[in-house]
Amino acid sequence: MEGSSSQDGSSSCNTIPEIHDSAFSYKTVSHENFNNSILLKLEEDGFTTPDEKAEELIKRLTNIKYLYALKLLFENLQNEFSPQILRDTLVALADPTPFDFYAKQSVTRLELHLRTWVTVLERICFSPIVLSKELRDKVYNSLSKFAEIHRKTTQVIEIGVDNNFKSNFNQFNQQNNNQDDQIITKKRNYNIDFLLIHLRDTLHSLRDDETWFQEIIRRTKELLKAALNITPGVLSATGVDLPNDNCSILSMLTQIRKSLSFKYPVASYYVDWRIMLMIQDNLFTWSEGTEMIISKKFCELVLMEYLWSF
Repeated sequence: MEGSSSQDGSSSCNTIPEIHDSAFSYKTVSHENFNNSILLKLEEDGFTTPDEKAEELIKRLTNIKYLYALKLLFENLQNEFSPQILRDTLVALADPTPFDFYAKQSVTRLELHLRTWVTVLERICFSPIVLSKELRDKVYNSLSKFAEIHRKTTQVIEIGVDNNFKSNFNQFNQQNNNQDDQIITKKRNYNIDFLLIHLRDTLHSLRDDETWFQEIIRRTKELLKAALNITPGVLSATGVDLPNDNCSILSMLTQIRKSLSFKYPVASYYVDWRIMLMIQDNLFTWSEGTEMIISKKFCELVLMEYLWSF
């Protein structure tokens, strides 16, 4: 996926946005130098649990350093959050109100905001919580507002925030303009496009009237255990007897794909993307959680086999 920023990696170091005039880059720093400077400060102030930290961080979402700390907090799978905090964080991130102005760092902040939103929504997917239709619709409807923020921000950055009093400034409120389309194409951040699509499809995959998503997660976990010979026996959960010694990641993927169906239309890539995220969640739990039954290197090999299947 192309874009103007680097992608998240599995390194022990993380990246924080750094502003440089009209563009932005990512500066690599260690957890010790940045992550702890905020999260440990919260602990020093008496906010010791993940819930307490998240509750404080969502009060300062407009501060890019606190937004990044929130992302790190939710990316750590060892942190557990209550359903209330998951809901409150989701609602806070779905609020477009703070994006009512344009500045040089707007693109950076918007991308990081959406990345954090994706991270929180993923935690909700793998948590024992079911969103009501009203809440899901509210969050979904906010996506169009963020898409519009993305479009207008792109136009502003192209013209330059220093020229905001130019006579043609009213073009930002015009929807159908060939010049606008050229501007958007030239300076567009495609990472943001992808994140918006991912949020849309993930919300479409959640249902408030059944336990479909949790059932798919359970089947994925059992299929993965059998494929990796973590558990003895056969894959009885799928209704198909497959001896362990004949199992592979590819046969497991075939079984999972047959089980997946979506109530609403999703992007063509999303089915396999969703399967990969489910596999990744289980692998990380088994390698970094309390079970510790496989190594991180083995997790990477399994994910690589999944990618090679394409």
